[in-house]
Amino acid sequence: MKIMYRIRGAFYLLLFGACAIPFAFAQRGVPALPPIPSQTKGHSADPQVRPTPTPRPRTTPAPRPIVRPPPYPVGVWGSFGVGHDIDPNLVANMGIVGIGISDDWAEVEPAPGVYDWGTLDSKIAQAKAAGFQYISLAVTDSSSQTPQWLLDSLPPDQEIDLLDDASVHQTFCQPIHTALYWNPTFHQARLDLIAAMGARYTNDPAIVAVKMASFANHNTQDWNIQDTIGAIECPSCPQPTPTLCGTITVDQPAQWLAAGWTEPQMLQIGKEMCDAAAAAFPNQNIALPIGGLDITYPGFSGGTYTTMCRDIQDYVYGNASLGTPPRPYANRFFMQRNTVAANWQVGSYYDTYVPGFDADPYIKYMIRAHAHPNPPWTTPGQAGLQMVSAATLGSTTDCRQGGGPDGPCGPTCDPVCVMQTSLDVARTYGAAFIEIWAQDDVNPAFYDMIKAATIAMGGTPRDF
Repeated sequence: MKIMYRIRGAFYLLLFGACAIPFAFAQRGVPALPPIPSQTKGHSADPQVRPTPTPRPRTTPAPRPIVRPPPYPVGVWGSFGVGHDIDPNLVANMGIVGIGISDDWAEVEPAPGVYDWGTLDSKIAQAKAAGFQYISLAVTDSSSQTPQWLLDSLPPDQEIDLLDDASVHQTFCQPIHTALYWNPTFHQARLDLIAAMGARYTNDPAIVAVKMASFANHNTQDWNIQDTIGAIECPSCPQPTPTLCGTITVDQPAQWLAAGWTEPQMLQIGKEMCDAAAAAFPNQNIALPIGGLDITYPGFSGGTYTTMCRDIQDYVYGNASLGTPPRPYANRFFMQRNTVAANWQVGSYYDTYVPGFDADPYIKYMIRAHAHPNPPWTTPGQAGLQMVSAATLGSTTDCRQGGGPDGPCGPTCDPVCVMQTSLDVARTYGAAFIEIWAQDDVNPAFYDMIKAATIAMGGTPRDF
């Protein structure tokens, strides 16, 4: 019992001490301990006592890589042709590094804003299945391939009739209803076509190039404004409508001027077409055909034969002497001349000779300057060439590819001689690509020389 009383006494003594200690501190004026902070989350009434959060280190996002198209595949390029099925002889031509595929605007857009890509899709699929890894794509949005619904929508004063003076065309000596390039409806329709085409095809890695920057194109995607002055010898009379017959005298530059043509206005169309093609196809290289204009009327040509093509060159690639910067897409544009024949002067000739602005050789000089390159250009191979015709056709085209009856292969225009000579002279310009016609890329007699040309250009045949 005594033990129990002693334990109880010790307990009460401890309890009394615990209660007395805070009382004693209070009596001495010693501040009591602060209360335990509340665990309830909330904003402090006094921002000064709020703990300052430690800022998180910000990570700088890595810059997005600049999307650049693959280099333009070097070598000889062929054409799918106008047929619906790929030609087995084209597939067997291993020197052909890439294939051009196209369709006509009138076929692609049968109604306003309605696009039929069926033909292009089929040809692309066939080319890939045949082993072609590189494709150049085009829709021929030229005057002669304008959809009829678009022509019908234009007022009469927004069209002119231009006689086709090319004897190799099926429409030779027929008037071509031609929309004014600067008509807002026509121009916007071309811009819309480019945008729609880009939306469909720019993400296809096999499509490494497009031909959608042409703006001065009457028949094809080449530079071919109708500017004939003089007599055209049409077929003898009579001829079925709409073909004209006999000798017809024309002044096509005067027709253009009467309709409102100015060089600055056409140049603006070209600028917008180049911008549109670059925007629609950020993953592709883009061909830019160039050429000249008849100089009879300065208001038509802009002053010289080459004024407009030099102006579009300055816009795309820049001109330091004029204070003009290059466009952001300049590295993707390849100037191209599509009139190579066996009688062309070798490209190295223009390394030391600069022709006058009023001569066609200046166009060849421009190609050589971009391809070699010569100052002020610095990127080798940034140009392309295309044959003017098919060597296989021989004398049936008045030896057009051979340079005429007086060309280097003589009046018989032996196809093998013409093709070999044409490839040899084209290679001297240093261009990245040389395009040949469909009749030539399926000709087995040309296989070996085409493969040799591709190798000599630094390209890789498809069977290597």
